[in-house]
Order: sequence, then C-alpha cells, then structure tokens
Amino acid sequence: MTVNLRPERTRPALLLAALVLAVIAALVLGSLWLGGRHDGQLRHAEIDARQAAKTYAVDLTTYDYTSLDHDFGWVTRGATASFAKEYATANAPLRTVITKLKARATGSVTDAAATAKSSSRVEVLLFVDQTIVNGTNSKKRTERNRVVMTMVHRDGRWIVDDVALR
Repeated sequence: MTVNLRPERTRPALLLAALVLAVIAALVLGSLWLGGRHDGQLRHAEIDARQAAKTYAVDLTTYDYTSLDHDFGWVTRGATASFAKEYATANAPLRTVITKLKARATGSVTDAAATAKSSSRVEVLLFVDQTIVNGTNSKKRTERNRVVMTMVHRDGRWIVDDVALR
C-alpha cells in the first residue's frame, strides 16, 4: 500500500492551518492585553479615588464652631450637586448644636480600601477616628467610624457622590 501525499495539496492546507493558529493566538494575546489594561485602569482609579476620599473624610469630620462656613465649604468643591444638597440639609440642624456646645472636631483616617465599580466610579471604605471636644465642659471623646464613600470622576478629578456610615 502506498500513500501518495501530494505536496501541492498539503502545502495550502498547512498554510491555512498556520494562519488560523496565528489569528487565534493574536486574538488571545489581544484579549489578555486589553484585559490587563482595563485592570490597570481600575487599579489606578482605586488609588486616586482612595486618596481623594481620605482627604474628603478628614474635611467631613473636622470642624470648629467658630468657622463652620469655612469648614463645611469643602462640599461645594468636592461633591456632586446632589450630595452637596443632601449634606446641606443634614447639616442645618447640626450647626445650631455645634455652635451652642462650642464643639470642635478633628478627623483622621486610620485606613482605607477601595473597590472600583468602573474607571469613573469607586467605593471607598474608610476607617475614620473623630475626636470631638465639647467646649462648654472641655470633655473629649473619640468616635471610631466606618464610612463608605462613593467617589465619581468628573471634570478630571474625584468627588464625593454619596456617604454612608456602617
């Protein structure tokens, strides 16, 4: 029995198989590259949003009864319009209490972790210690808060879209 392999028929089949394998390899490598690039964008968003959230968490938890307008002013430059409105509504009754008690507070972030929902929306879990001094009796207390801050990327910067205590 003789097998007759015709080079003129096998050569195009081998070339076609090699071409198919090359296209598949290019698609797999391209997919891996794009996936890695997307992961890198998400990681970058997490790092930047976490840093901005840490700054805003300190701004949120630091105030002095003598400078409330200044201390609460961060929200106009560091939050979405909807959060700024919600913040103003929530803080209206607090202003009276803070002023009456001559209260001061200092916030500090002890730790933070971020999870990107997309490259423009990140949730940041913050561990925030807030030391409050009641000026009427100089009593000091520290509250340890867990805060989830939703950050959005707008106009080239990260701003607060929502804050929830946990």
